[in-house]
Order: sequence, then C-alpha cells, then structure tokens
Amino acid sequence: MANLGYLQLTRECKQACRFCSNPPSGVSLEEQEMRASIDDLVARGYDGIILTGGEPTIAPLLLPAVKYANENGLFIRMITNGQRISELPFLQELVENGLTHVHLSLHSGREAVHDFLTQTPGSHAHIDSALAHVATLGITADINTVINAYNSDHLDETVRWVVQRH
Repeated sequence: MANLGYLQLTRECKQACRFCSNPPSGVSLEEQEMRASIDDLVARGYDGIILTGGEPTIAPLLLPAVKYANENGLFIRMITNGQRISELPFLQELVENGLTHVHLSLHSGREAVHDFLTQTPGSHAHIDSALAHVATLGITADINTVINAYNSDHLDETVRWVVQRH
C-alpha cells in the first residue's frame, strides 16, 4: 500500500461544476511553498504525491512540481477535469517528466449530462480525448464521479461507456 500526500497547486478552474466543493478563491501556491511541501512529504517517507486543485493543469507550477517531485523519488498522480490533458503534447510533457497516473473527473457517459454538470460545453469530449491519450502514453487512470440527482440513474451506463471506449 502506497502512502500518498496531496498538494493543492491552485484553487482556480475553468469549469463551474454545479456541485463544486472547492470553488475558485484566487489562491495559488508559490514555488517555495511547493518545494517545501514536497520536501516535507519526502522527509516523512511518503511514496507519492497527488497534485490537485481547483484544476492543477492551469497552475503555472504544475510542470515544476512534477519535475521536483520526480527528482525527489515520488510517484506522481494528478486529479484533473481532463481539459488540458486532452492536448497530447501537454500530457506527453507531463508524462516525460514523471506523471504516472491521472484521476479523471467524469460525471456521466452522456455528453449532455456531463457538460451540463460542469457547465462547460465540450468538457465530455475533452475527457474522451484525455482517456485516449492516457492509453497511448501507457500511463494509468481512474475515474472520479460525483454521484448526484442528474447521473445516479445511469451510473452503469457511464461505466460501460468508459470500458467500451477505452
């Protein structure tokens, strides 16, 4: 069993999920704080780190955090809405610098429901592309789904969508 620590790089996000429990606050981590947090995890014997937000892919410190965590021997994971990692070169750079796993936020296999929940047209298509890129690059992923009144009646359909498409 791995001992994983969390590092919140930013509270900013370009989506506006109807159920967000961590809304934008204008707070982002500074580089010195990021390095100190990673140093602390290493000193306490952690195996890995989960980079989070808001949406960590819009944080200027994402790549420096990935590089620094990798240099310090941590396994690197990231919780993401998938928008930026739907761009293959962006995800590839993160993987080349040590990212090994992503937790993707998919709230429905139904495009209309997912996009409604994120209040971001096209967000479902980004998840679809991100999952394809994850497979191409040989890293692992899991799916995070916030169960709510809009998706609870078709969770099985969402699972089938993921399994059949990816």
